[in-house]
Amino acid sequence: MKGVTSFCILLYVTSIRSSSMNDVCDADDFECQNSQIPNRGEIIYGQCYRQTALRRLPRISFLTCLKECMKTSNCSSVSYRRDWKMCDLHGNITSEVKLVQEHGCFSSNISSWSLALVGKCAVHICSEGYKCVLKGDGLTCEKAYCIGKPRVVENAVLDEPFGLSRDLGHGMMYKCADGIKMSGKPFAVCRNTGIWTSLFICGDGSIVSKLKTTGQSTNSPQYTPGLGVDGLKEDTNMFHTQAELKPYWWVNLGHLYKIQKVISTNRIDCDACGGRLRKMLIHVGDSLDTSNMELCGQFNGQAVKGQVIVTQCSSLPEGQIVKLTSVNNELQYFHLAEVEVYGFYV
Repeated sequence: MKGVTSFCILLYVTSIRSSSMNDVCDADDFECQNSQIPNRGEIIYGQCYRQTALRRLPRISFLTCLKECMKTSNCSSVSYRRDWKMCDLHGNITSEVKLVQEHGCFSSNISSWSLALVGKCAVHICSEGYKCVLKGDGLTCEKAYCIGKPRVVENAVLDEPFGLSRDLGHGMMYKCADGIKMSGKPFAVCRNTGIWTSLFICGDGSIVSKLKTTGQSTNSPQYTPGLGVDGLKEDTNMFHTQAELKPYWWVNLGHLYKIQKVISTNRIDCDACGGRLRKMLIHVGDSLDTSNMELCGQFNGQAVKGQVIVTQCSSLPEGQIVKLTSVNNELQYFHLAEVEVYGFYV
């Protein structure tokens, strides 16, 4: 009986070079069934690759799957899940790539198929991350996928049943390991720019602003900007600007961070001074130009002396500079005893 079982498995997972496309084409896919292909390629039934998809294309035929691989830079093979009509385009196969048994799935190396399937694109070479596209009488290369994997978020685990894919404009789902709390949305997204962006972090982060380089819109001789990140929350220990409509203070974190929250402690030593803060905006970016920065959040007061203001950055903005701006209807001073920026190194 054991020998019969082994024989059945051998039949189930097999490699053939088919003279007909009927065994891989859907009954209603006449283009696929009647395609005039000079050389029918080799197909491995019952096995598919995982963890290596450059692109994952839903609701397409096997024939279109082959063509898309031939047009896509660095694509060497395909996996096709017939019941789902889902196509994975694979790059270079390495030791970390898994060829797993999977019912209803088959794979094929495009080197065994004729490049005549894609016409002019057969001889048009695109750089990594691009695919060949016919435009009018000519050819061009368009962005198609992100190069490399997303930046690793500490304690994060990929939560995709068929593994990672790098499609432009699509997101991959993640979860946090060991019951660690997640902040943000559970996705790493391949942006249309071809750059990955993670929309989440796992855990509470750590203070990344202490004793970092600081500055402010106007100076006060006694209350320098560095007093805002010295770790001390004491009387007369604060940064302090001159009276302005929109005075601001900033800290340069020295590296790119994903910002989780900002905790601001209002001035401690003066009852009448605490109420000067009525509205505060917190931005994150790579420069002091607010129009090019992302809003972390805002505080709407009136504040009181010593008040601890916790501003959660729900979008988890990335940047090196965190800028706090006091917004007023009349000239006003801006002063805080301490600013604590929490984030993760990117």
